[in-house]
Amino acid sequence: MNLSNVSEEYGIYGMLFSLGNRIQTIGDKEFEDITMKQHFMMIALGMFEQPPTLKEMGTVIGCSYQNVKRMAEHLQDSHYLNMEKDSLDKRKLRLKSTGRLEKMADEQRDRTIEFMEMLYKNIPREDLAATLRTLMKMDRNIGGVIE
Repeated sequence: MNLSNVSEEYGIYGMLFSLGNRIQTIGDKEFEDITMKQHFMMIALGMFEQPPTLKEMGTVIGCSYQNVKRMAEHLQDSHYLNMEKDSLDKRKLRLKSTGRLEKMADEQRDRTIEFMEMLYKNIPREDLAATLRTLMKMDRNIGGVIE
């Protein structure tokens, strides 16, 4: 791919989509019963101090309530999480991990480490830090929630 004829802004924009698609393709091959987006949602569960509502999860992962609910229903059917009514507001559903993903992560730890090493190979820590800061600023610019 020749990016010399495009601005950095367009190059980054395109690379985000391209890289995201390739990571998703690799990840979708790793799991038999869940997609990478569902895997990301399960990982995001660990970002909350208490089990999140569908709306809270949607805000963090950048999906609509309907998409989060659809993914949560599949993950519940696959025994990765449970959707439980909130004790104070019965209209809200909270997401709770069953521990299945954590067990799978322990079993696949070596493959995960190999993938991460391959993904970040030859990238200095200062470049990683600058990239993360830039992505966080981009997220804030479009109304995201990453802090």
